[in-house]
Amino acid sequence: MEQKVELSPGDAAKAFPAFPVVLVAMGDTERNIITVGIVHAMSLKPAIVGIGVAPSRHSHKLLQKYPDFSVNIPGKELLDQVNLCGSKSGKDVDKFKEAGLTAVKGKKIASPVVGECIVTIECNKTGSLDIGDRTWFFGDIVYAEASKNYTRDKGLLYWGGEYRLPSKVIRRR
Repeated sequence: MEQKVELSPGDAAKAFPAFPVVLVAMGDTERNIITVGIVHAMSLKPAIVGIGVAPSRHSHKLLQKYPDFSVNIPGKELLDQVNLCGSKSGKDVDKFKEAGLTAVKGKKIASPVVGECIVTIECNKTGSLDIGDRTWFFGDIVYAEASKNYTRDKGLLYWGGEYRLPSKVIRRR
């Protein structure tokens, strides 16, 4: 067995390999888009997704205000747009316009989806939970679409300041 070294709690939280990075869009009259690197499928039956957003973010207020949101999975060709949406505040700029992204009307929700993303997932907000430095917003998946040539290895991952693509499959269960 390999020898181990002790990690601080903060370093332990950063020990995970990487997480999907998504663009979350919310609002109809006051729309916004935010890059989220803390996202997870919370349940498969029923299908529920969770996103972690810091209370200091402008999007946090909008996620509290509106009843729905979309989770949009970008491919590597949207890396500059993902970076922009994570570094500017929607309070100051229209990030859809500045990033050159298309806000498409949701099929089952009032919030837009991001037309250029390879997967768009529409969610009705079911609740939220404050945990540490984030609020987790939960949404029932009510509609989703994927590009015809989508495969899971095309979605972006992010952690510790690095964007990545998923690696090859090493074994199937």
